[in-house]
Amino acid sequence: MKTIKKEIYYISNLVSILRILLIIPVSYLLLYKFESENTLIIILVLCMYFSDLLDGYLARKLNQVSEFGKIIDPLADKIAVISIAIILLILGKIPIWYVSVIVIRDVLILSFGIYLDKKKDIRLMSNYPGKIAVFSIGLIILFAVINNPVLIQINSYLYIVSMLIILYSSFLYFIRFRATVNN
Repeated sequence: MKTIKKEIYYISNLVSILRILLIIPVSYLLLYKFESENTLIIILVLCMYFSDLLDGYLARKLNQVSEFGKIIDPLADKIAVISIAIILLILGKIPIWYVSVIVIRDVLILSFGIYLDKKKDIRLMSNYPGKIAVFSIGLIILFAVINNPVLIQINSYLYIVSMLIILYSSFLYFIRFRATVNN
């Protein structure tokens, strides 16, 4: 427990915590100021995305890879993506089937992660296809927030590409999960 308290204050983990905290103003602005504060929303969403890249980089660069970081980073991603996706669904900016896939994917990955943590004391790191899947989800969210007709048209094709990447990365994650359980 003492180690986790210390790890919370690692710069990389503070960046992940900041990403979670940014959900509050982003959610408020999306729900109540979507048209009038769109530029600020875009900036905050981009800050959230870059914080995801930054925390991993800092963890490796500063030798701060930690058990707490392995939990808080993907949790911050899941909370951010699901929160923003649900708000965009409520606003009619992205379809329910896509939000459902995101939520189901993240709930399954979180459930598998909790199971492995409790039963085997193992935390699976995200894989490259998983990072690409999250990037594609983030791009769809960003394009929906930008609310430009051309980008919305691109999103109609990007949904299909994103869905294929999500399915592929989820399949690979499940294979890794099953292999870890069977060891």
